[in-house]
Amino acid sequence: RKRAEGEVPRYGRKKKQKEIRYDDEDEDEGPQPDPTLEQGVPIPVRLQGSFPPELASTPLEDIDPFYNNILTFVVVSKGKDIFRFSASKAMWLLDPFNPIRRVAIYILVHPLFSLFIITTILVNCILMIMPTTPTVESTEVIFTGIYTFESAVKVMARGFILCPFTYLRDAWNWLDFVVIALAYVTMGIDLGNLAALRTFRVLRALKTVAIVPGLKTIVGAVIESVKNLRDVIILTMFSLSVFALMGLQIYMGVLTQKCIKKFPLDGSWGNLTDENWDYHNRNSSNWYSEDDGYSFPLCGNISGAGQCSDEYVCLQGFGPNPNYGYTSFDSFGWAFLSAFRLMTQDFWEDLYQLVLRAAGPWHMLFFIVIIFLGSFYLVNLILAIVAMSYDELQRRAEEEEAAEEEAIRVSSKMHASKFFQF
Repeated sequence: RKRAEGEVPRYGRKKKQKEIRYDDEDEDEGPQPDPTLEQGVPIPVRLQGSFPPELASTPLEDIDPFYNNILTFVVVSKGKDIFRFSASKAMWLLDPFNPIRRVAIYILVHPLFSLFIITTILVNCILMIMPTTPTVESTEVIFTGIYTFESAVKVMARGFILCPFTYLRDAWNWLDFVVIALAYVTMGIDLGNLAALRTFRVLRALKTVAIVPGLKTIVGAVIESVKNLRDVIILTMFSLSVFALMGLQIYMGVLTQKCIKKFPLDGSWGNLTDENWDYHNRNSSNWYSEDDGYSFPLCGNISGAGQCSDEYVCLQGFGPNPNYGYTSFDSFGWAFLSAFRLMTQDFWEDLYQLVLRAAGPWHMLFFIVIIFLGSFYLVNLILAIVAMSYDELQRRAEEEEAAEEEAIRVSSKMHASKFFQF
């Protein structure tokens, strides 16, 4: 089979292979790619023994039958990792046998190239955490040049975007493209209010995922396992919404209750009008405070809640909520945040004490429900789903390893049988 403008070499026996199906659940979907021959995974053990070392870093006919009718070829690196490329011309100029593309492929799959890029990223990350100085800023030109060279090698080896397995067909390379584009945008330009764009430099640390083939596979498996949390996340969001609505209806404005001095009738604040009464109550000098003068205890007008002294009266709706206004049930958003805080048990006892002081001890039932259903049940359910996902990944890995060992055993028996027949 011609993959491009010439024969792409193939190792092993030339034998017509049967169509392999890997999807047992739905046979109507047709053949599926062999998961042991995916891009970025090490070459299977059953093939490592018969793989000639001299063919490393050389374009080969695709070893996965799924790609028989697709213009692709593979390159096995010296580290025995599989790299899959489009056999079409890269950028309409470079066919798989073009010397420039061959050199780019050789550089891309070489383990030292990956090591060099990873070292560059680590050094870049170390410099980013150092104080900004002219010397540190001047190194950005060097790092940007290295990243540009890396992307140029990938584009020459793979092509840009039109065909499968090209540069921008890999979602991880989108990050590369964005990082490099932002680097050139921020380089040598006074951004003024847009200087925050420089913070996107921290995304360079994620480039290691796109460089190390095995790491990309692991991250992809983790992302796939997160999909199993979809139903649990929906249940959690629904439960938090219910708890937030309950808190909104019960505790709206409760956390603003304070002990405020009674309006004086001696005329010092004027006549008792709505305007004067409101102005008097909003003046923080009339609020009862602790010794520091900045803490205003909550109060309540029911049995068991915090009480005010005789010269004070407990009023609602004056002044901010506790913790600079972040602890509140006055809107759905703040109530949702408070419910989430209770579910995660993030300093939840402070919110518990505030509500009980303002609303009374019987409201502990609200917190018991949220802690038991939200914290003890939903959070542990999420952890259980994650653990099950990892167990499933481990089971698949063990099955693939067992299949590899079985293939090696069968191959050894066949070789032994031929030897004794001879």
